[in-house]
Amino acid sequence: MEDFKVRMFKMEPIRVRCRSCGKEIKASAGKPVCCGCSNMTTIKGNVISAVDMAKVVMLNTYNAADYDVSLSPSELEWQEKRNKRKVRKLDFEDRSFK
Repeated sequence: MEDFKVRMFKMEPIRVRCRSCGKEIKASAGKPVCCGCSNMTTIKGNVISAVDMAKVVMLNTYNAADYDVSLSPSELEWQEKRNKRKVRKLDFEDRSFK
């Protein structure tokens, strides 16, 4: 059997610096964060926007980390059997009283 590796991302808040005002902005969960100067550097979720992106400096990015999530042969065999199982349909009687 083959070994499978899963690439997962280390989730850190995105940090950028606006060159116009020099303010460092750190993303917060679910809330847009803005520097407030004329460049309007904004972080919302994982999206960075600004009037002039040349004036924005990324301070960090997502780092990819490798995690070995390989299954043993017995676990792979169990998964294959589970995938091949049949789904049973249940038939119910209609016992409504009129």
